[in-house]
Amino acid sequence: MKVSVGKFLWFQRRVIGMYLCIIGFITILLYVEPTMSIHYTNLIYIYIVTTFFLTVYLTVEFLSLKRRFLRIEAHWHEGMLIQEGLGEPKTYEQYLYRQLFQTVNEAHQQKMYDIVQEKKEMMAFMTSWFHDIKTPIAVGKLVIERASETEEMQSLYEELDRIDSYVEQALYFVRTDTFNKDYFIIQTALEKVVRAVVKRHAKGFIQKKIKLDLQVESIEILTDKKWLDYVLAQIISNSLKYTKEGGEITVRLEEDAKEARLIISDSGIGISRSDLPRIFEKGFTGENGRIYGKSTGMGLYLAKKLANKLGHELAITSEKDQYTTVTVYFPKGQDYFSVF
Repeated sequence: MKVSVGKFLWFQRRVIGMYLCIIGFITILLYVEPTMSIHYTNLIYIYIVTTFFLTVYLTVEFLSLKRRFLRIEAHWHEGMLIQEGLGEPKTYEQYLYRQLFQTVNEAHQQKMYDIVQEKKEMMAFMTSWFHDIKTPIAVGKLVIERASETEEMQSLYEELDRIDSYVEQALYFVRTDTFNKDYFIIQTALEKVVRAVVKRHAKGFIQKKIKLDLQVESIEILTDKKWLDYVLAQIISNSLKYTKEGGEITVRLEEDAKEARLIISDSGIGISRSDLPRIFEKGFTGENGRIYGKSTGMGLYLAKKLANKLGHELAITSEKDQYTTVTVYFPKGQDYFSVF
């Protein structure tokens, strides 16, 4: 918001126009009326004096308006109510505009408050529902595990497992807005987190006869165990989904003075070059999602978003029909006050 001299003079065109009309009228009157005689030097003097006073008036008004605009801009940037930066109204018109701003602002604040409250109630309900629905899913999976090992039972178990993963995904999506209230950064053994994630997906490795090459040493990293667990679970789940039977998944760790890197590679179907730049976009399924189906386009989006919130970095390289490699970067000496 800037006040230029040109814009100011345009807004003051009525004052300037009135001044020119009065000066013109006086000049014409002096030359037309024979009884009124005045030397032209005196007339020039009158012009200079009146122009001086007009210039002083316009300068004072310009500086006053500029200060007012700068105060409004400062309050606007600070996120304060706009009427606090307007100052006291000098005219009845300014008073009416101030009242209008105040009325509109109060209505806006009330509407925003109502929206926030509705969102809080919805989030509370959804979180509670997600937790409640996981119980019957877990019970159903337990019943199936104890039942006979038929193909139908196995198929039913896989569907329940898929429902469970979608519920988990939705729960973490809801929690991303309140991440700063539900995280605990501590020194965490990376190897334990990786092994826990791999163990939960053991059935998938066995069913598809996928070889696992685990090369993760025991190192400590600064992270939140629960959120990192979800990020890695999304990556491993994708590797299993898009790796054919008899393939291989490698999980290895690299470390230097600057950072630690967890590298997860698979011998799967890969990602086309056209899809790679958009792989972390929300809802993007790409070519693989259309061919193989059963893809929401939310897994990698959430993994990337949560990794960034944890102060980690996620990167993917891939070649179509050859491999996909996901690298999770853990910077050393991370300042978490700058992250949140």
